[in-house]
Amino acid sequence: MRWKVLTPFTRKRGAASWIPAQVAQIDPAQVFEVVPAHYQHDRSRKVSGGREWLDYFLHAARSWTGMLLSRQVGYVTAFPQLPMMLGLLKRLCRSRAPILAWCFNMGRTYDGRKGQLARFGLSTVDTFVVHSRQEIETYSTWLGLPRERFVFVPLSIDVVELDGQDHEDSAQPFLVAMGSANRDYRSLVSAVRALGYPTIIIASAHALQGIELPPNVEVRSGLSLAECHALCRRARVNVIPVDNETTASGQVTLLEAMMYAKAVVATDCVGTRDYVTEGVTGLLVPPHDVGALTAAIERLWQDTALRQSIGAHARQYVESHVSFKAVAVEMQRLLALLEAERGGTLGRRRARAA
Repeated sequence: MRWKVLTPFTRKRGAASWIPAQVAQIDPAQVFEVVPAHYQHDRSRKVSGGREWLDYFLHAARSWTGMLLSRQVGYVTAFPQLPMMLGLLKRLCRSRAPILAWCFNMGRTYDGRKGQLARFGLSTVDTFVVHSRQEIETYSTWLGLPRERFVFVPLSIDVVELDGQDHEDSAQPFLVAMGSANRDYRSLVSAVRALGYPTIIIASAHALQGIELPPNVEVRSGLSLAECHALCRRARVNVIPVDNETTASGQVTLLEAMMYAKAVVATDCVGTRDYVTEGVTGLLVPPHDVGALTAAIERLWQDTALRQSIGAHARQYVESHVSFKAVAVEMQRLLALLEAERGGTLGRRRARAA
């Protein structure tokens, strides 16, 4: 079957990249066609603006051109906006084209007209892949859709090889926290103010609005991905403080730090608890608990052996569970089910039970 791949982060037409590239190696019968995005949005913002929604619609509309001429076309998307636009087109055209919504994470759920529009468009999506188990219940309830349409698959990242060198800056140690969406920097600043440890926060200005910073905290923004990764590797401790108890936040930052074999302190929340085994691959602290956050940071800061042990186990977990290669098997399985259902050879419930 031919699958059109639409993601906001793929901007070149050609051979499939991302997870579909691994799927194509597993199952050559699955053919992928990339429909590139011609836009670049700031995903740290909580709300997409009108211009951004127009970009998503035009992206979806380009992929729909010529679709009606073929009955063997499906869609693989990432994030919620594109499957919503595709779902609307699917409704308008009364199409049966299957839609697999990977990386489905709303950031927050909406009521009122926004919620109604989301439910209208997303009701035609065949399978939603979420990256935390709790979101199955959250989204199925919010959208009024059967739980069977939602599947938990670990969030995946492009795992890089390590060069075997210790990049921790032992001469001038510091801790780092990065990310702008749904971060609890108020609690973090309170914790490091008490500890006095040098701290670098990499985030947009709006993420720290209204927070008074002590002298030991430095804020940086506009850094490249390579610069962020370099600071992650040099830091003695990585911290992911999250202010979101409903949907997943902070997962990419968490997994990339784990990939670099770094010891992490993270908020125990929807986005982290499926990935961290307490004391083994990281440390989890209750939301907004400054005392627990302070104690966890100090524990890792002072204990070199614990940092090394947690970092090694974290790296092992990433390699075996969240690499593109690791999750490609599950994507291939879901696409095969959708292809079978599209052909009418299997019912959804029978296929999932199998």
